[in-house]
Amino acid sequence: MQFEIITKNSKLTTMLLDILQKEWSEAYGWLTDVIDDWSLTDFPQIVVATENGKIIGYYSLVAQELVKDNHNYTPWLGTLFIRKKYRGNHYSPILLENACHHIKDMGYDNLFLATEHIGYYEKFGFEEIWLGLYLWGAPTKFYKKTLTTY
Repeated sequence: MQFEIITKNSKLTTMLLDILQKEWSEAYGWLTDVIDDWSLTDFPQIVVATENGKIIGYYSLVAQELVKDNHNYTPWLGTLFIRKKYRGNHYSPILLENACHHIKDMGYDNLFLATEHIGYYEKFGFEEIWLGLYLWGAPTKFYKKTLTTY
């Protein structure tokens, strides 16, 4: 599997937008907003996973999550997406592992996430650190993974 950080003008950006428009419209809207405001900062980063030239999925890394109280933690795993036709093939752990290595290489010791997928990320070493709310009021759990082994 290959990983590539996409840019505004990357061929993979166009391919990913086409996929998201069909498979995950909420993420499509977010990604188009990111592209419109793209700057040369560390975040957000969109990392696309490909195999044999085909997009398997992607993850995003953001400085802050859209939550009511983020406790000034950074960075956050913003999204993790595997295309429908590739689900069930254990690609999520590969993308998570890559995200952890990537963040550690950037000099961070922790990765945070907010999710309603209770019981999933714990399997990969994420520990619940508090309960809270997204900015739109939906409840969520907040997790942290310490990256000492990367």
